[in-house]
Amino acid sequence: MLLGELFKSENFSSDEKAAIVDFVYGILRHRGRIDYIIEHASRARISGLHLNITNILRVCTYQIMFTQTSHAGVINNAVALSAHEKKFGGFVKRTVEGIIKNKDGVVFPDKEKTPVEYISAYHSHPAWIVEKWLAEYHEPDEVEALCRANNLQPPLTIRANPLKTNRTLLQSALEKDGYSSSPAVFSPFGLVVDKKEGIFKTEAFKEGTFEVQDEGSQLITLLTGAKPGECIVDACAGNGGKSLFLSGLMKNQGTVIAFDQMPGKLGNLRRRAERAGALNIKTERIENAQQYIGKADCVFIDAPCSGMGVFRRNPDSKWRMTGKDIRELSAKQKEIIREYSGLVKPGGRLVYATCTISREENEEVVRGFLDERKDFHLIPASEMNPEIFGKFTTGDGFFRSLPHVHNTDGFFGAVMRRRQN
Repeated sequence: MLLGELFKSENFSSDEKAAIVDFVYGILRHRGRIDYIIEHASRARISGLHLNITNILRVCTYQIMFTQTSHAGVINNAVALSAHEKKFGGFVKRTVEGIIKNKDGVVFPDKEKTPVEYISAYHSHPAWIVEKWLAEYHEPDEVEALCRANNLQPPLTIRANPLKTNRTLLQSALEKDGYSSSPAVFSPFGLVVDKKEGIFKTEAFKEGTFEVQDEGSQLITLLTGAKPGECIVDACAGNGGKSLFLSGLMKNQGTVIAFDQMPGKLGNLRRRAERAGALNIKTERIENAQQYIGKADCVFIDAPCSGMGVFRRNPDSKWRMTGKDIRELSAKQKEIIREYSGLVKPGGRLVYATCTISREENEEVVRGFLDERKDFHLIPASEMNPEIFGKFTTGDGFFRSLPHVHNTDGFFGAVMRRRQN
């Protein structure tokens, strides 16, 4: 949001914007390691420093550890950035010089003896999140691999619009516009594009032949098993990326009923649907949900969540999130699944999904719901399409994609069927 406002107010070239985004996101991804290095170079607690000083040191430390900036250039930057902080100018310069001197000799916590401290510091995740994942996954090496993957820049993955093209034709069209790509590994509709700059100005985008959508998000939409002629409820539609895909899977036959609390998001959905040629999407206000009780072949709940599966795209969120946030979201998710489950007709499907890997928001929500509602039962994800979902189905029958395993965002999904009366 702040970068968007900056780019609106200042006249930057496309290359400059890309460089600024890479720089800011790089610091956010590696903030934990950067802060650890600063504290051990200066013996000053980050929490005790003025925010402007902290951020100057973070910028310089990132340049030292993660870029090819010359040491002289970094010191010059430190002096220039702290010019208005005269009281701390000497401290900043000495600290930066100390980091440069010791850049190859930083001693991190012992990986074997203190895995939480090591992973938190070296792989830049808050300690409470590392502790949580260690408790859930039990393997320090897996948690380390997950945190490492979260700090990598994610690929640009797009989805062919089946209402207007297919993946092969889309790939050829983009190639002519100078955008090379490769087929996504798991989704038959996905392409991984080699560059992003200017892709929204291509004729292919203007004509509605593709949308940007992570492969994990594509898979979770495919998990609905949407078919032509069905009535599908998208309970938390947002800006409509998954609603558009549902419409494509249904070949514009049947109805996608898209609900969201934010009228502005539904407005965006309608505009996107027009460009995509998705004619069977009907946007609805949440208070009108009661009229669809027992009528939906499938209710798809892409629930609001903590977003722990998309840290590589939103690295700032891991520093803002708290355990209280997760508990509050879990309670909200339980309310949503109770409310919208009533729209599923007998024999119909209920698909619950999140872009998080927090058990409180995933398995616990689903199991709690199934304990309450004996008229629903779990269907193993692999049964929806063994070829696609076999690689993503857990021993308990849930769908799970993980950044360090599949190079997708982290998604969870559960498919439930309502028993016939």
